[in-house]
Amino acid sequence: MATQPSNIVSAPPDTEPLNLKNLPTELHLQIASYLPYPDALALKHTNRHFYSLVYTGVHLKVDWLVERFERKLECPMEKCSFRTDEAFCNVRVRRIMERRRWHLECLPSPGGCFVIVGRTCQKKKKKDLVSGWLMKERGRVLGREVLVTGLIFLVLNLMWYLCSRLLALHQRRLDALLSTVLADSLSTL
Repeated sequence: MATQPSNIVSAPPDTEPLNLKNLPTELHLQIASYLPYPDALALKHTNRHFYSLVYTGVHLKVDWLVERFERKLECPMEKCSFRTDEAFCNVRVRRIMERRRWHLECLPSPGGCFVIVGRTCQKKKKKDLVSGWLMKERGRVLGREVLVTGLIFLVLNLMWYLCSRLLALHQRRLDALLSTVLADSLSTL
């Protein structure tokens, strides 16, 4: 019968598995200091402990905007209020965070993408490739849809014009043919 060595400590069977909340507060602070603004904001709103612990102040917001600008990603160009998270997260910032959350702004590269470093980015989803007006997305700002709708309208007008011209041309030919047939039939009488 094999016995366990005395230097190995076995965990009691009734302990719950380790997760982020079970770590010491010092580690929470250390982990939170590495997070960009959107991730820090998400962690901050998970529970009361993280809400009081995670910093999402002006410096973090400015660093996030500068990083996005340097990477040539979409940035809010209108005036931003840095007082509170709620005031900062206007419609444009919320849309940017939503696109980031779904990895819709990822640029595939050998080392991963701009949002997550590593090979975890997914390929572009069909949702991003199909226009919003086809998918009935709510709250979507008009963009290329206006151009596509205008081009469709232009093509339909051109087709209508060409069809009417062709019908007019055929009508003239039929009129000419009928007049010659009538003239021939009248001359034979």
